Amino acid sequence: MKISSITIKNNSRLPDCTLDVRNNLILVGPNGSGKSSLIRCLDMLLGKSKQQLYYSINESDFRDAELPLVVEAKLTDLSSDELSFFPDEVDVEDKSITVRLEASLNDDELDIRRFCPYGISGTALSSAQSKIIRWNVISSDFSTSSLIHGRRNIVDDYLQKIDTSGDYTKMEEAIDALSSVINDSKAFTDALSSLAAKLDSTLEGGVTNDSLRFIPGAAIDGNLLSDVRLELKDTSGVMREVTEQSDGTKSLISFAIFGLVNSNGIIAIDEPETHLHPSAQRNLINVLQSSGRQLVIATHSGVIASEFNPDNIAVMRGPASPCQPRNGFLSGQDDQKTLARWWISSRIELLTAKHIIAVEGQSDRMIVERVADLLGLNLKRDGVEILEAGSCTEMPFVWNIFGAGGFGKHVSILIDQDAEEKTAEKLNIAIDSFASNHIFVSRADLEDEYVNAIGVDTLCEALEGKGLFSSSTPRRSDTKNGVVNIDNIELAKFCRGKRNKISCAMVACSIMDNASAKKVSSVVEVLHDAF
Repeated sequence: MKISSITIKNNSRLPDCTLDVRNNLILVGPNGSGKSSLIRCLDMLLGKSKQQLYYSINESDFRDAELPLVVEAKLTDLSSDELSFFPDEVDVEDKSITVRLEASLNDDELDIRRFCPYGISGTALSSAQSKIIRWNVISSDFSTSSLIHGRRNIVDDYLQKIDTSGDYTKMEEAIDALSSVINDSKAFTDALSSLAAKLDSTLEGGVTNDSLRFIPGAAIDGNLLSDVRLELKDTSGVMREVTEQSDGTKSLISFAIFGLVNSNGIIAIDEPETHLHPSAQRNLINVLQSSGRQLVIATHSGVIASEFNPDNIAVMRGPASPCQPRNGFLSGQDDQKTLARWWISSRIELLTAKHIIAVEGQSDRMIVERVADLLGLNLKRDGVEILEAGSCTEMPFVWNIFGAGGFGKHVSILIDQDAEEKTAEKLNIAIDSFASNHIFVSRADLEDEYVNAIGVDTLCEALEGKGLFSSSTPRRSDTKNGVVNIDNIELAKFCRGKRNKISCAMVACSIMDNASAKKVSSVVEVLHDAF
């Protein structure tokens, strides 16, 4: 059984939306975008008991208290055993079932129904039906809370799943033998004598050696695996209990055991990247995917998102509806080179941004960041990320992957004038419609703009001070020696040279002030578009 679609209406934390669920559902977005809220809605629909629902839902969950809160999921690929639990609830057309949660406020009194709307009966979902769905939600602190020393933990759950019937007699004999060794041990006998002597005068009736004994826990509670621990050999070759391992190792162990203990159903995980470095995040996803379970994951890790096919991703956008690419996105034969170049963690991190500004290269990025700073715009605080596309020829991929053609992010593009026609052709957008489509042009390029904004003399002096001008390069005016004055065209040409591009941009950023920043017009336009 797996989820194939989700519909949510009138939730105060989420916009009304319908999501297709392909193999898995990976919810990506910044903090506060609704990732955890969507998992919570699914947990109410598929996981919580009727009693728990009345504790979980209150007036704050309704966007409009006059309308019902609705959460609905379509479940497909049911096995014959699973279908047997829903004889009257199955949609005969495709052998699916749809589960709907409706919560209403009537005179401040909460009424909740959970049922299958397309079946015959329309009766409430039974506890047996809820159980067979096998919904499991895992919190972000699962890895640390599931392996706490001194408390029942997930290792104990795993031990309970092990069939030890074939070894029961041997294990029972071993417990009896351990009890006998303890009883016959002089060290233990002396310890009991010392304790009895201390207690004899304080407890009613007195205490002798025969009044006390040490006994294994397994002999008391009848659980032959009582207090059995799991150890792991560390990189130095020392066996250590798993509760003493690093948070990252405990996380991998916890999720691996969880998959073995719960071998069927759907797993929902909120931020599995917690405590894990990038390579451990990849290993964790490999562990989860190897279980064959359907996964619903909320994350802002590009590493985790990159381990799934792009059409499994849904970008959460706060008040706007979540955005998914079309089914089969970037899965064609011609898309494989694009996928290899662009579907990498450092670029997928951009899916968590609120706005993306795409520039051609590093020097462009530096100028945009400096102008933003001088204009009092905080890129990081406001979730604006700058993407270095590499060249103007990559802009169509930026548009089609991150923008309207793919994940629906608000993307602003900054290109040089010589890329206008190619960009217009590739994106099928007229040049005079660029601004309305968030495309902005530096004329003739960004070097021209910042040279004119700062001024030739000011920039030349700064470049000379950094040793960037030599005897073979143009210098600023020197009337005593008769040096020809360099104009803004020649200086911009010098600054855009491959050897000079980054260094000149660094110098320009170091001397730019608020007045000159305002004159870098294309950058000002693209920043205003982003903010």
